[in-house]
Amino acid sequence: MRPHSRIYAETEDGGVQLASNADRWYVYSDYVHLSPHHTEGGLLKFDAELKPFVDNPDRCALVITDMQNDFCAPGGWTDVSGLDYKGCRKAIPGIQRAIQAARGFGMWIVWVYWHNRHDLRNLGAPTLYSFKHDPAQRGIGEELENGAVLLEGSWGASFVDELAPLEEKEDIHIEKVRMSGFYGTHLDQVLRTQGINTLFLTGVNTDQCVTTTMEDAYFHDYNAILLEDATSTSSPDYCKDAVVFNAKNCWGFSTTTEKFAAATPFEG
Repeated sequence: MRPHSRIYAETEDGGVQLASNADRWYVYSDYVHLSPHHTEGGLLKFDAELKPFVDNPDRCALVITDMQNDFCAPGGWTDVSGLDYKGCRKAIPGIQRAIQAARGFGMWIVWVYWHNRHDLRNLGAPTLYSFKHDPAQRGIGEELENGAVLLEGSWGASFVDELAPLEEKEDIHIEKVRMSGFYGTHLDQVLRTQGINTLFLTGVNTDQCVTTTMEDAYFHDYNAILLEDATSTSSPDYCKDAVVFNAKNCWGFSTTTEKFAAATPFEG
């Protein structure tokens, strides 16, 4: 059997191989190598929990989820609903730092956001009920003072003012109609055709759209890293705490934007 086909094979330098061939990782006592088969162009080592990891930035992307007015701006849907829109805004400075670092590393930037059809035919009753538990509650597509909630072309669906200027034409844009950025979208196809295997996840809400996107990334065998201070939520603190716990203990890794930006060249 070819060495690279042996799951749990011992590496020549004391590690253990997870998975096989082009999907393999090498696990060592003090770090995890996510890219032992793609070292061209240079590698970076990122400090994270539960362990630091090594990867090729050419295979990485920063994913920014739902940083839209309806979630993060005064007068938006979250605000009008009586929820903590200021809690959502806490992600903005971290995302600004993450974008600057990711562009410096030459990584892709992926913007994922709700853009619903004006006739709402893309949404079933369970999804609509998630946001309209009472006849008086304003749901997706219903009118607020600043326009309809999360419809394509609306003010509410636009990116917040602090992040909109940071968009670039060549960034990847993914419209979604469910919490997860993968469900019913082209995200998986776009990532695979561009050779992207590792996702640094940011945005709102940590315990809803960010975590479902992270879980789906994990289910699709992407390497998933949560940037803790570049995500936030209008939910109670324990909701985010649970996501951070699972990010580093189950779905992948968890780190901060400071550690992300401080990644160092790896010459292992």
